[in-house]
Amino acid sequence: MSRRSRLWVGAAAIAMGGFAAADASAQAAGGAGESADNRNTVAEIVVSAQRIEQNLQSVPVAVTAVSGAELESRKLNDLTQIQLVAPSFQTTTDNAFSLRGIGSSIFLATVDSSVGVMVDDVSLGVPLFQSNGVFNDIARIEVLRGPQGLLFGRNASAGLLSVVTNRPRLGETSGNLNVEYDNRDTADGGHFGAVARGVVNLPVTANSALRINLLGSYQNPIARAIIAAPPNADIQQNQTRVAGRIKYLWEPSDGTDLYLSADYSRERGVGGIWDRTLRTTGAGVYNAALAKEGAVAGPKNLRYGIDAPGNFRSVDTYGVSANVSHELTPNLTLSNVAAYRSFDLSLWLDTDYSLEDRLNTNRNATNYRQYSDELRLAYKGDKIDGQAGLYAFSSTTKGRTQIAAAFGTGIPNLLGGDFDARNTNESIAAFGQFNYHVTDALSLIFGGRLTHDNVKMRTTQDVGNYVTKPGVYGPSGTFRFSRSNTDFSYKVGGQYQFTPDVMAYATYATGYKGPGYPQNLGSSAFDPYIAPETVKDFEAGVRSTLLDRRLRLNVSAFHEKFTDFQTQTYDSVAALFRLANAGGVRAYGVELDGSARPVENLTINFGATLSSTKFTDFITTCFPNQTVAQGCVAGQLQAKGLAPPSAAKFTSNLQGLYDIPIGDNTLTLEANFFHRSGVNFSPNGDPGTALGAVNSWGASMTYKVAGRYEIGVFCRNCGDERAPSFLSHVTGDPLAILQSWNFNSVRTIGASFNYDF
Repeated sequence: MSRRSRLWVGAAAIAMGGFAAADASAQAAGGAGESADNRNTVAEIVVSAQRIEQNLQSVPVAVTAVSGAELESRKLNDLTQIQLVAPSFQTTTDNAFSLRGIGSSIFLATVDSSVGVMVDDVSLGVPLFQSNGVFNDIARIEVLRGPQGLLFGRNASAGLLSVVTNRPRLGETSGNLNVEYDNRDTADGGHFGAVARGVVNLPVTANSALRINLLGSYQNPIARAIIAAPPNADIQQNQTRVAGRIKYLWEPSDGTDLYLSADYSRERGVGGIWDRTLRTTGAGVYNAALAKEGAVAGPKNLRYGIDAPGNFRSVDTYGVSANVSHELTPNLTLSNVAAYRSFDLSLWLDTDYSLEDRLNTNRNATNYRQYSDELRLAYKGDKIDGQAGLYAFSSTTKGRTQIAAAFGTGIPNLLGGDFDARNTNESIAAFGQFNYHVTDALSLIFGGRLTHDNVKMRTTQDVGNYVTKPGVYGPSGTFRFSRSNTDFSYKVGGQYQFTPDVMAYATYATGYKGPGYPQNLGSSAFDPYIAPETVKDFEAGVRSTLLDRRLRLNVSAFHEKFTDFQTQTYDSVAALFRLANAGGVRAYGVELDGSARPVENLTINFGATLSSTKFTDFITTCFPNQTVAQGCVAGQLQAKGLAPPSAAKFTSNLQGLYDIPIGDNTLTLEANFFHRSGVNFSPNGDPGTALGAVNSWGASMTYKVAGRYEIGVFCRNCGDERAPSFLSHVTGDPLAILQSWNFNSVRTIGASFNYDF
């Protein structure tokens, strides 16, 4: 039997087992589950995966929900750490997310991620807005797997992360103060980190309230740089963040509310984002530099060098939104969400990460602005309910980049390139999804979305004075291109409620992610258009609550076929990442998640994903020294049968929490474990960028006093398994490998204090 057949047979067996167990449980319980003590049952989870609040167990969507309380218990601070609780979700470096092994791995603001991000009903055009931000005042995070576009403003072909923050609470004066101290196993010279968060909720009138969030964070880097830069160099190793958000809620009457939000964040430093060290030295070009740095290349190397005039990263993000909702009739609600978001990015990287003057200049300045508006009409009747709406989106990206290299020759600007680009993206859509309730148990699902996109680029490139011509970005001059595309995507399916505690569903959906342009051309003056990405997705699942509601077990099986998959590949000749369309990608597998309460004070949360994700057609560049016998022909490789970057065959997580009552107080013991099978960070199967399995465990102990004070100690990655977030080639030595580090990569031991008032 093939591996694919085994996956589907396994899914069917799990599903049938769930039905059988549910039926036996229902017969044995005789309805007693409804009167069971809540302390002995799994907690109900409320999600908005269908843009209305529902019990997770009644939602026909593959979704993992992570509550604010769970984020706190595991001391998870940003989206890069969500992979520890949602196995299908993975993150690598520089805002690259994936679900079910599908992720764009694109590091540009001009092309959307296959995995979308939404915060409080506002779709973010690029995930940079959230991927590096620290969580504050989060109600829950929902990881929606599979194409999303019929109910959410922006298309997301692989899935969506929906972040829901706490709204202001009417008639309540309250607040929260949270402080966290971190100590990490990093290189000598710095291992400290601290995060402080504050929340205040204030009533304004009887029917309105304000909620104010403030945050400050300071983190030493994971890797330590040895600096030989000029005295006036701008070197920012430590990572600092400050952020604030103010929210206002007004409910002038029943069925009408106005929700306003404004936020700002300021991030400085490369720590945890651009911490990169040499893993291997390849041809030995960097051996002398390693000796100067007192470093030894290897999987545990945490030292690198800086001799450039700059090595910094600066990001300011800000935005406002207005969400208005009005109940026209008891069955009909009209709402509108208007939003503006922006970021300003500036960075300079010493991209050879050594004390050698090989590629000391990699500068970028990007300004991004987006506007969006979503008008939605929701209907709820006896037989039909659902939503329809209109969506408009516009973004402008202005970017300036320069790369200049001496490659150890002492000749400034021996090779280089530059561009000054302006990209625009405009999209309008009409969408709707409805449920037809044939009986109390059976419902049919149908919906569609019509989308029209316009994308444009203007770039002036390679006008600098470089010794080697042409520059690395291709021809010199000013170039303009534009394209448009119209797409119709849809979804059909059904769900059946076998018992009050068991539901099964099956859906077929097509998904879409719009076209885009890079900010530069490449090696010739051709139109560098990136075609739209589309997907055909079949999904079936079972939602079950078993054993007198002591066990929640949800299983999903999926099969996805992507066409014109948008990805990024490394050109080892030009030493640049380039955008491309892969002809096809196929993914199929089984996902499981759930929770159990075997005894009164013990909760066990678990999840696992078994999947196979492969290219079905993709012509990409060969890896260094790849031979004809290995499939390399004239520098190109057909990657059919290889996994996309970061696609793992198996991921899983397990968490246990045990509450010990001590008078009016509670001591909570928590432990967790995460496993991911080996991955490759290159689409061509490069053995140098392959990383083996990762196993990471964590633990915490929290003492809660009188329901208001919490004092805790914790560790993340307690075994200090050095797990880089990304592997790539270093410029100037195609055989040398760089490794990127983030705050999940090393052991962190810390303490926290929380006060509710």
